[in-house]
Amino acid sequence: MRTAHRFTATAALACAAALGLTGCFASGPFADLTGSEVADKSVDALRGAASLTVSGKVWEDGKPLELNMAVSKSGECRGTIAGQEGSFELLRTSEFVFIKADEPFYRSQMKDLPKAEADEAVKQLAGHWLKSKATDADSKELASLCDLDELLKEFDDSKGAEKGKVTSVDGRKALTLTTKTDEGTETLLVATEGKPYLLKAGITGKEPAEVSFSGFDKPVNTEAPTGKDVIDADQLG
Repeated sequence: MRTAHRFTATAALACAAALGLTGCFASGPFADLTGSEVADKSVDALRGAASLTVSGKVWEDGKPLELNMAVSKSGECRGTIAGQEGSFELLRTSEFVFIKADEPFYRSQMKDLPKAEADEAVKQLAGHWLKSKATDADSKELASLCDLDELLKEFDDSKGAEKGKVTSVDGRKALTLTTKTDEGTETLLVATEGKPYLLKAGITGKEPAEVSFSGFDKPVNTEAPTGKDVIDADQLG
């Protein structure tokens, strides 16, 4: 019996040294929770943050997009989105939405216009900040990119999530959760220390995606651009 106890203690110490305890047994901060409950807890933690940064690669209408957006719970945001049809910077303050897009982006938006008309519009807009009221109908789709609750709806269905090994994300220990879906395998990495934030999420399949969450509770830089670099949408024809 003494030998058995020594062996158990030695194995536990070795495991603790390698993984910080939580990866060895069904213990740690989530011992009494199922994988689905841990996933729900991690998304609730994100919703509780005053602000966060989401970055990574996703698919929209069959096309890949890269994004890096700092978003606040109040709806303010700042960041960039880039895809096959151009890229743009987005800024939303409490009152206004600003977008600064490149020529490929505007070309893709104006492909149905006569060439001369499109050329003139692109010349006028590309590389400048276009300012509009956040309440304008034309701004609502862009403004929705700054809606934290809307961004997190994608992670609300966590049925069938299974707990796996403990790994790390940017130096933070995280529990791996996996879920089999019709689209592929979804993987969530949830912080095991401090607040149980969802730190990274990914899915395999025809349209693979991976996003990371960071910058929790850090203020979003919403200093609005000014001067001749800004074009007021209300003043356009």
